[in-house]
Amino acid sequence: MALQLIKLHALSNETAVTKVGSVVENGAFFLDFSRPIERVRWLGIRNRWIGFTVGLFVPIVHQSEQSGSHIISVGPSDPCFDDLQSLWKAHFPSKRTPPALAADRLRIIADFAAQFPDDSQ
Repeated sequence: MALQLIKLHALSNETAVTKVGSVVENGAFFLDFSRPIERVRWLGIRNRWIGFTVGLFVPIVHQSEQSGSHIISVGPSDPCFDDLQSLWKAHFPSKRTPPALAADRLRIIADFAAQFPDDSQ
């Protein structure tokens, strides 16, 4: 399933991200511009330094986390592939505002599994 970027009206300065078409209420994941995006490159072999970008590891953060701990993989066939690189170029690095209410770790894991079924293995 393709990645979807969603602007939530209540949190208009954040970009929500999901693979299932909708976010979990009070359990959204946002692009985490406080951490760098990692590019997978190809120049005869896969590496991180030189060549054509053939994949991305995109940091995301749960709306109830101060600092994120999850990363999703995005391939070049995903419609958001170029948009993600542009967004990181425009917004990295930026600080995240502290959440009003912290969620427990199990809730965050459950929200991740619900919204990113391919990446939760």
